[in-house]
Amino acid sequence: MLPAETVFDALMDRAANEVTMKSVFGSLGEQRALLHEKLCGHGFSQIFLEIPLDGEAGFDLHIIHDAEDIRRGTYEENLYGNRGSLFAWYAGEPSCGDGLDVVYDLREDKEASPMVYLKMSDDTPDFDGFFRETGDEGAGRRFHALTKSLPSGWHPWYTGVHMKRKGKPLRIGSGLTDFAKRRYAGNPRFLADDLKALGFTAWLSPMMIDKLRELFAFPWPVDVQLDLLDDGSVGDVLGISLCTGNMGRDALRASLEHGDLQELMLLLESYGVSDARWKKLGNTVFQVLALLHSDDGNKCRYILSGNLGFVKVRFQGTGALALDAKVYLNLRAVRFGKDDG
Repeated sequence: MLPAETVFDALMDRAANEVTMKSVFGSLGEQRALLHEKLCGHGFSQIFLEIPLDGEAGFDLHIIHDAEDIRRGTYEENLYGNRGSLFAWYAGEPSCGDGLDVVYDLREDKEASPMVYLKMSDDTPDFDGFFRETGDEGAGRRFHALTKSLPSGWHPWYTGVHMKRKGKPLRIGSGLTDFAKRRYAGNPRFLADDLKALGFTAWLSPMMIDKLRELFAFPWPVDVQLDLLDDGSVGDVLGISLCTGNMGRDALRASLEHGDLQELMLLLESYGVSDARWKKLGNTVFQVLALLHSDDGNKCRYILSGNLGFVKVRFQGTGALALDAKVYLNLRAVRFGKDDG
């Protein structure tokens, strides 16, 4: 097994290349010492880079640990800013979702401790235990109160508390069934009514409703993201993620050049939340078989891949077209064959 830093660098070298480094990743792509520090010398299941589509180039770092990988590990208390006890707790839980997502908001504060999302699955995670271990037991009550009221066709699949932000927002992302998505695409007023029933009191202007209709018309699954504040109110920002999935390099590049992704990106440009950097995204996608070397002479073969997992658009209840837009670049490294030494 090679050090996490070696594998991470191999992935970053292919995504943050001479075409994409400056316009997509910015100076953060070159700050490997900082990024290595955030890895904490620990392995990972996959990485997501959360990349804004306008403004200063950069990214936030998501370090994903799948459930089975967590259960095979051992954890020191200082892992990820003293999150070791959370990982040790999770490792002992017989049924607790699909894993954990450690998130560093590097564009906001390179020195801040990360927050952690719980990834859900069809089992019944111990939500109360998760929130207790992340430092906000009251979030469990808020989580249960909101999820019991979710509309038909909404299924929560990740949650976590931003402890350092105002109002300690509890974020809940819910995947929509195909029926729910088609219902909203046909008439987004149904979505506005369902959000109002959940306590989302921010104003959804007719113009914003029309933009939601445009987004729901795309062929990809949809995730709706809400924040529940510590006073029990629902935050005024609505996140809509389109789950573009792993198309493969050629299919993704074709979609960016003359397909659905190009249509989406041009739409985001018209919203004022994307510049031309999206045209470089095809150069972040790859799949290669590589022989990697560690400093101590070990060698391992990996299938390295990068692909576009999600596109997220956020709206704020102020009547504006949109607040911002981001893409999530998924990086994976899978061991292939036997080690060479």
